[in-house]
Amino acid sequence: MLTCRKAKPADARLYFDWANDPETRRQSFNTTPITLETHTTWFSRKLVSPDALLLVFENETSQAVGQVRFERIPIADMPDEIIVGVSVDVRFRGQGFASQIISQGCQSCKKQWGAITIHAYIRPDNQGSIRSFTKAGFKFSHESGKFGVPSFVYSKAV
Repeated sequence: MLTCRKAKPADARLYFDWANDPETRRQSFNTTPITLETHTTWFSRKLVSPDALLLVFENETSQAVGQVRFERIPIADMPDEIIVGVSVDVRFRGQGFASQIISQGCQSCKKQWGAITIHAYIRPDNQGSIRSFTKAGFKFSHESGKFGVPSFVYSKAV
């Protein structure tokens, strides 16, 4: 069983390492490695933003297994859109943690913002993420090019 907690400033390096993992970069919409300076600025801003929820998941021995991030991104076509992103530490991949992280994270998201619909934008070739989000109760909604890269959008109302 995983437990979750809100990310804190001391997690900056952990998030940086997860974000720059080669597989994570390959599956991201922007595949360019992230600099520590850019990451530190972004991470500090997200920790205090009322429109972001960053959660760290730990196993029974307090090892960080992965993270999920929810961001409320008001855009003209969807003024209250909440977008989810997830990553699992390379040491724990292939063990079914991603769907658990997503499911538990969605409940925390609901506690934070109430009943909402969450969207996951997934590259079509990222079958692992498609399986994880589907297992967590997300349904295919539509195709999108919103971030300049073709993606599938999966949605879940919580």
